Order: sequence, then structure tokens, then C-alpha cells
Amino acid sequence: MRDPKQPRNAEELDDVDHLFARLERAAVPDDLTARVLASTVERTNATRAVLAWPWLVAGLAALGALTIAGYQLGVSLAASDGLDVVAAVFGDIGLFATAPGDVLAALGEVIPWSMVALAGVSAALLVLAAGNVVSHPAASLGTRRVA
Repeated sequence: MRDPKQPRNAEELDDVDHLFARLERAAVPDDLTARVLASTVERTNATRAVLAWPWLVAGLAALGALTIAGYQLGVSLAASDGLDVVAAVFGDIGLFATAPGDVLAALGEVIPWSMVALAGVSAALLVLAAGNVVSHPAASLGTRRVA
């Protein structure tokens, strides 16, 4: 593509080339960059402040639910023969190869699956909330704009 301001010869010029030859570059305002950056920082800080707090509260709630579910799961396993069954399964993984149905039936009888489900959901919510809080770091005091 050739430069319209410097044609090779006058015969190749058409109406568009004549039009562009008369155009001049517009002046850029002196504070354009500063205004754009300031508005971007303002929007980013406002978005961070709005999004970080709910995820932080959700993460703390998920951590509390995970703690309670883990404690209740441990209490339930200790009160029944659940710890012995779990220890036997992890002690001899070959039990799954020889009698997988019996192992799953024994685990199904002693493990409180509602607590396992609550712990799994709480752990997933905790990971999601922590990821969202970390991905929106708080702005430093130097970049905050005083209103």
C-alpha cells in the first residue's frame, strides 16, 4: 500500500487520493492519556470493591461449613465402625480388586454421605470464592483516588 501523500505520478491520483492529500492530522489533547487512565483506574477499583466482599464472605461461610462437616464426619466415623472400615480399605487397596461390591457396600453402610456431600460442596465453594478474591486484588493506597 502506498502513501497517499506521496504519489508516484499525478496520473495515478484519483478523487480519494486528492481528498487524503488535503487532510491533516488532528491534534491530540494534552491530557488524553491521563483522563483515560484515570477513568480506567476508577472503574477498576469500584469493580474490585463490589466483587471482592461478597466472595470473601462466601469463602468464610464455606470454610465454616467445611469445618463443621469435617468435624461431624469424623464424629460419625468414630462413633461407628467407620474408621475401622476406612482404615482397612486404605490399608489394603487390593480389597477393591478382589471384592469391590463388598467394599462399596461396607463403605456405604458406615459413611454418612450427606456429610461427605456437604464437605464436597463447601470445599468447591471455598476454592471458587478464594479464586475470585485472589483474582480481584485490592488496589494499593497510592493508586486510589480521593474523591
